[in-house]
Amino acid sequence: MENAENMLHALEHEDMAAAKKYFDLAIQNGSDEEQFFLAEQLFSLGFLDEAEDLYELLLANYKDEGALLVRAAEVALEKDDIDTAQDYLESVNKQDEAYVESLLVLADLYQMQGLFEVTEQKLLEAKKLVPNEAIIDFALGEYYLSQGRFLLAVQYYQTVLDTGVSELAQGTISIYERIAEAYSASGAFEEALPFYEKALQEHESVDTLFGLGLTAFQAKEYVQAIHAFTHLKEHDPAYTTLYPYLSKSYQENGEPEKALEALKEGLKYDEFNKELFFEGGKVADRLGKLEEAEEFYRQAIVLDEEYVMAILELNKLLLAKEDFEGLLEVVEALPDELVTDSQIFWDLSVAYSGTEQYNKAKENFEKAYPHFENNPTFLREYGLFLREEGDIQNANAVFTRYLEFIPEDSEIRNLLDF
Repeated sequence: MENAENMLHALEHEDMAAAKKYFDLAIQNGSDEEQFFLAEQLFSLGFLDEAEDLYELLLANYKDEGALLVRAAEVALEKDDIDTAQDYLESVNKQDEAYVESLLVLADLYQMQGLFEVTEQKLLEAKKLVPNEAIIDFALGEYYLSQGRFLLAVQYYQTVLDTGVSELAQGTISIYERIAEAYSASGAFEEALPFYEKALQEHESVDTLFGLGLTAFQAKEYVQAIHAFTHLKEHDPAYTTLYPYLSKSYQENGEPEKALEALKEGLKYDEFNKELFFEGGKVADRLGKLEEAEEFYRQAIVLDEEYVMAILELNKLLLAKEDFEGLLEVVEALPDELVTDSQIFWDLSVAYSGTEQYNKAKENFEKAYPHFENNPTFLREYGLFLREEGDIQNANAVFTRYLEFIPEDSEIRNLLDF
């Protein structure tokens, strides 16, 4: 083992020349045991070419050894050499101890290729051969989760738990969390919550806390969501994905001021997040803080000048205070290809009318009409505009359409002499 250990020591100290020397010595003089040990270590460290050389050397003497074939296949897969990997795996004899492992690696390979039925067949074959192996049940759970077959995923994850295994990969994978994710993805939010809680009892992580908070929000358990997101914020305040959901949880819980503060706090850590500005605008608007809302929307548009949702909300604010010139300034700065939203046409028609640019107002009313011919508010505005412009015939046609929706509007009926 001396050459293998010397090579690993040299790699640890980044002495590549010495590492190559000891690698060559291991190739030339190393025992089978030393070469296999070194191949395993190099593969785990990402030295794929060197690991491949060693496995091929060993396979020259042990061509039917299943464990070697599987390891060589794994190296080939890491190098995206699918055909070679498949050849190795399909060479493993069914009586070999490594055959079940080869089926699992084949399942991964076929899934990478999008051959999902074959993937399932290989996993179920492995399950049939070794019915009580947790790693096989976990692989089936992962497969069904990836395919959106959530109840089957839960079934196999639960089988893993039944064997007494709740964590895999040295604690980096929680079976409780996987079950929670599967339930949550299926819309069974209430069922997911206790599994998130069990996962957190075993190992607290920011991603699990976020999953718990999001699922609690979806389950309308807003107090629990607030608690999870707040706890996550204490762990990692730069986890900015939490802030919109913390804000929404506060809003649903009847605490809009806290909702706004959550968004402001998020912006301290991510000042270039247009969604946080946009959500801040909506919350400030609901609180009646219109100037603050306007500033939030404007900041969102600074970050993305084509952010249509923010533009529409800003337009709504500007129209409410009859700042027609401000609205025109916002919209006229947009590229022509972006000014295609039907609501923008309506907004422009009102703004141009308010600034006495009647030809442009009429042009935008006409663009908006096909999209809002079933909207009585629009029809009333359009009809009144046409009447003011002296286009009585078209105004009456629009009013007639409007009265189909609001027949009790006596003012419009009088205009039509009904």
